[in-house]
Amino acid sequence: MKQTAALLLRRAAVMLAAFASVTVSAQPTGDAGAHPANEAIETLVINGCPIWTYTRCPGADLRHANLVGRNLAGADLRGADLTRADLRGANLAAANLEGANLTGARLSKATAANTDFKKARFVGADLEGARLMRSDFSGALFEGSNLELARFNHAWFVGTRFISNDLQEAKLAATNLKDAVFEGNFVRYTLFHGSNMEGCQGCKKEWE
Repeated sequence: MKQTAALLLRRAAVMLAAFASVTVSAQPTGDAGAHPANEAIETLVINGCPIWTYTRCPGADLRHANLVGRNLAGADLRGADLTRADLRGANLAAANLEGANLTGARLSKATAANTDFKKARFVGADLEGARLMRSDFSGALFEGSNLELARFNHAWFVGTRFISNDLQEAKLAATNLKDAVFEGNFVRYTLFHGSNMEGCQGCKKEWE
């Protein structure tokens, strides 16, 4: 009986030793083990501009920047150069992009509600499926851009120029198109009902 108990104790000791060895080997080594598990992820900084909410980077050089899915809500990006930047799925809600250059930028499925885009340039940009409700695009230029399925409801387009864009199934209901210019756009199934078209060049009566 005593021999059986001793054998069981030896087996248990061997198992505990093996478990302890596995546990130790699984621990981080070197500097990796010195950092707490909940340490914040390092902030992305591009040409001196930290990429986070409410960042202040007027005039920033963000050309070709990879900003996919980034949260830039409330950011100050006035006059920023976002040429060919990738903003797919990004959050730009309530941000200020007045005078920004978004030539060739990719904003498909981005969220930019209540955002200031006054005098911004969207040349060859992709805004397919973007949510842009209640934003201000007054004085902006859309040229050769993909605006298919974009939602612009209640947005302002005072003096905005739309030249040769794809507006198929875009929603511009209850927008302000005063003094806007429409030339050579594809507007199949585009919704304009309830919009102000006073002084709009190229707007059609049947859009109202």
